[in-house]
Amino acid sequence: MNRQNLLESIATTISDYRFSEIPPMTTDHIDRWVSQFDNDEQLIILAEMSYLLSKYYISKSQAESFLNEILTSEIIFGKNPSGVIPYFQFLDIQRKGSSQKDLLKLANEITIREYGITINQASSQPLGYIYLDDCLFSGSTVYYDIERWFNQAIPNTTIYLIFLGRHISGVSYYIDRKLIPLAQRRSVSVKTGSFLKFDNNISRNQEIYECLWSKEIFDDELVNNFVKIVNENSAKKSVNPRLFRPDRVPNTETLFSTPKARNIVESAFLRKGAYIASLPENRKPSMRPMGYEYLESLGFGSVFITYRNIANNCPLVLWWGDTTYSPNHPFSKWYPLFPRKVNESTNYVIPY
Repeated sequence: MNRQNLLESIATTISDYRFSEIPPMTTDHIDRWVSQFDNDEQLIILAEMSYLLSKYYISKSQAESFLNEILTSEIIFGKNPSGVIPYFQFLDIQRKGSSQKDLLKLANEITIREYGITINQASSQPLGYIYLDDCLFSGSTVYYDIERWFNQAIPNTTIYLIFLGRHISGVSYYIDRKLIPLAQRRSVSVKTGSFLKFDNNISRNQEIYECLWSKEIFDDELVNNFVKIVNENSAKKSVNPRLFRPDRVPNTETLFSTPKARNIVESAFLRKGAYIASLPENRKPSMRPMGYEYLESLGFGSVFITYRNIANNCPLVLWWGDTTYSPNHPFSKWYPLFPRKVNESTNYVIPY
């Protein structure tokens, strides 16, 4: 496809992104964003964004369809969901953000439409629990949410962790290794489900890797500076940082259209992300070129985006910045594709 066709394709896919909250996702908006990259990179970035978003962007209609499938599931609620749902507790325990409340509202609309009932009708002895959230990244959010609440769980019940998206590394560590053993001590089962699944386990023989993780870059000063910071911080913590993607990882390309396209896009996003990360005077430690991450790395690299918002675990080039700020403010130095709704302080304080 040519440039205009790609712009139109992307605009159509993301047309409901924060609909009515921000200006529409027009072709001019997308073109302004991609024009910040080098000329020889722009067409491939557009092509790959069109490809990625067509597979991984979750529209409101897709989210509704997925939740409808969950709320009519015989596996969870048996053959008579309308008679069982009132005995399930839909947890509202998220310590930060609004994604859980938004999904609970959507779930309530579905149960009213399907069964004429609302969720969380009075039941002192729930048969089970539903925990909804948009995405599992590292897994720490759901683990600590559940841990704080867990003394309220009734023994011999099941907690269903339902996400629009989940990253396998987080499931492996925080769910399989930490949450399930905690639940077993109270005779509670844990089951996990999602609309999308991203395999981002790290291995030198990794068959697939479904996050952005750039190969090594030598000729960019800002990337080199950030690598130096990561190495220095890692030395203080006595940990080995996750820096550049090894050769032959992944063995099979499933995220991008081709391995070559992956290399081009990841390199471009890392270079511009390092530029963005250099702008704040007081950069938050977890702010990294390829997305927020607590562990020492160049960033998480998620591609999880929904109609509601974009996660800060996605590369900075996708969401950081706001050109309505004054020209001397760091936010004005980058025009985002997906203006992000911030639920808490995730950036920094600008000293003047």
